[in-house]
Amino acid sequence: MLAAGARQIGLVVGASERTSYSQAEQAYAAMAAGHGMQPVVLRMDEAEGEDGGHAAAQQLLGEHPELDALLVMVDAFAVGAARYAQQAGLRIPEDLMLATRYDGLRARSCEPPLTALDLHLEDIAQQAVDLLFEHLRGDTTRRMATGPLPTLALRRSTQRKPG
Repeated sequence: MLAAGARQIGLVVGASERTSYSQAEQAYAAMAAGHGMQPVVLRMDEAEGEDGGHAAAQQLLGEHPELDALLVMVDAFAVGAARYAQQAGLRIPEDLMLATRYDGLRARSCEPPLTALDLHLEDIAQQAVDLLFEHLRGDTTRRMATGPLPTLALRRSTQRKPG
């Protein structure tokens, strides 16, 4: 989002204690410090789903009108944030860029489609099943399944036109 021109990025994470959320907050804090941004983080209960994302975007953009991008870790929240932005008359990505952590159906079918991380969950699941069967056969030499690294699926939600 920085490369596409974002000047102030906010972060929305789930409220539950997850390593992925704490790592995202740490990376976000380092990015913000390195680019002279004031960190703006909101934690939401994952059970609130798309409506929670709508409320999060409304709150964050109301309290911090300087935000021009949101990284929304939960895909349901991201879709709700997109809905709020559109209802508020904000153009995605021109006025507000949006990205999420999970490249699932919600991210791909949102309008505009959301930039997201492809976590390659199908590959990781297959490797975990293979490892389980190895152990069930008595072969415990391999102790861990290592999946592919996430890849970024760039989509229209973060693709501002230059100028």
